[in-house]
Amino acid sequence: MSAYRAPALRLLGRLPTVLWLTVMWAVLWGDFSPGTLVAGAMVGAGCYAAAKLPHLPVRLRFRPLRVAGLVGHIALDLLLSSVHMAYHTLLHPARVRGAIVAVPLRTDSDLLMAMVSAGLSLVTGSQTIELDREGGVIYVHGIPIHDESDVPKLRRSVLRTEEMYVRAFGTRDDIAQFEAAERELAGAGAAAEEER
Repeated sequence: MSAYRAPALRLLGRLPTVLWLTVMWAVLWGDFSPGTLVAGAMVGAGCYAAAKLPHLPVRLRFRPLRVAGLVGHIALDLLLSSVHMAYHTLLHPARVRGAIVAVPLRTDSDLLMAMVSAGLSLVTGSQTIELDREGGVIYVHGIPIHDESDVPKLRRSVLRTEEMYVRAFGTRDDIAQFEAAERELAGAGAAAEEER
């Protein structure tokens, strides 16, 4: 039985990726008919096999209340940022400026970093430009930025979004590592304030 168990576990581990590729195939074609889904599954499985991607275990936890808070936060952020952008674009178009802000992330999980990056790009007026995995820094283009006082606001917004993703989907280890990094940054900030 063990001879059949290892391939079966590998197949099950790859199934979510193939299902995701199948859904993306159907979304791109705009058709969820059985033929499109079968074709998408075949193309997804073929791409997965051809790419020879290693099996990466997905380490996520789903906390319903935290996820509901995250969804509400994103929905409110979408509404407010859209109104804010429309106001500035329609009434003061010459004064609409943007800035690229580097924000050091406190999480070390590749998957959580990708989720934060995608979540930030959903919101009107912010766009992820680059995610430096090695340095743990995300570069976000924010608009409108009126002056230097808006940069810390954008940075706080990115960090708040990161925290909500980590607390909604992170494992216990992810959360513990996140909180340790947060304490370290707070200590470094307090030391810098004392030096001034």
